[in-house]
Amino acid sequence: MKIRLEKNRDISNSLTLHIPAVAKYYFEARSVEDWQNSVKKSRELNLPLLVLGGGSNMVITKNPIDALVVKNLYQNKKIIEENEKEVQLSVSSGYSTNRLVVEMIEAGYEGLEYHKGLPGTIGGAVYMNSKWTKPLRYVGDYLIKATLLDRQGNLKEVTHDYFDFRYDFSILHKTKEIIVDLVFKFGKADKEVLKKRAEEAADYRLQTQPKGVSTCGCFFRNISEKDRMRLNLPTRSVGFILDRLNLKGYSVGDFTVSDVHANFIINKGNQKGKIEDLKKLLEIIKKKVKNKYNLELEAEVVII
Repeated sequence: MKIRLEKNRDISNSLTLHIPAVAKYYFEARSVEDWQNSVKKSRELNLPLLVLGGGSNMVITKNPIDALVVKNLYQNKKIIEENEKEVQLSVSSGYSTNRLVVEMIEAGYEGLEYHKGLPGTIGGAVYMNSKWTKPLRYVGDYLIKATLLDRQGNLKEVTHDYFDFRYDFSILHKTKEIIVDLVFKFGKADKEVLKKRAEEAADYRLQTQPKGVSTCGCFFRNISEKDRMRLNLPTRSVGFILDRLNLKGYSVGDFTVSDVHANFIINKGNQKGKIEDLKKLLEIIKKKVKNKYNLELEAEVVII
């Protein structure tokens, strides 16, 4: 651990929003033992431990980051049980979601095909209970059990119900436990059917979301059904609300609201984009929504 621990590591390129970010301490976890050592080291340093997966759903607003940032590179996958109709698959939390989806499609395993092309790790996808809306599918739907690591360094096995999955939520948001390994149950289907579903989902994203830019995906959580009805809106989409407020293309410094999907914020300056400008843009967006709709926007992304 002493040899592999780095100080003042620039992690800007590990974040899809490409915000300037330097970790006071940095470590790459490639095994269960590494994860346990990471927790132990964070306690020795008396610093919080920040898990970095694919960096696609994280916004850093403090630089440098006064924490031990641990990059999740723990990648392992194996079949536990398999028959003609279904398979139980063990996957480590650092496994690429897109890689897993591609391999599942090729093997004829049904469940995550709509998530093809998404950045990030499968651990992050479970933590956020990542979804696809047409049809509605959550990653958590297929989870049987998982091995977690608490902030005292203890491992424990939990079942699906422990996660209390909801829209963009798992219980880990509250407990701050770290996902180490996951076990899923998937059905089986024709590979060509799965490929078609994946292509349709990818095409829809290309048509409705910005591409080839520095962004962290949808920034704010969609509004509740109760608020949608109160406001007599046709959708719960925050992107729709921001579009109505003519915020597409609105900029502060290098940060701008996408003109393709208003719930995406783009960093046009990459690592030159100033955190202060991002904060100001977020304040403006929230204030406009509050004044017009009496709504308090909640971040979907993890803000540090």
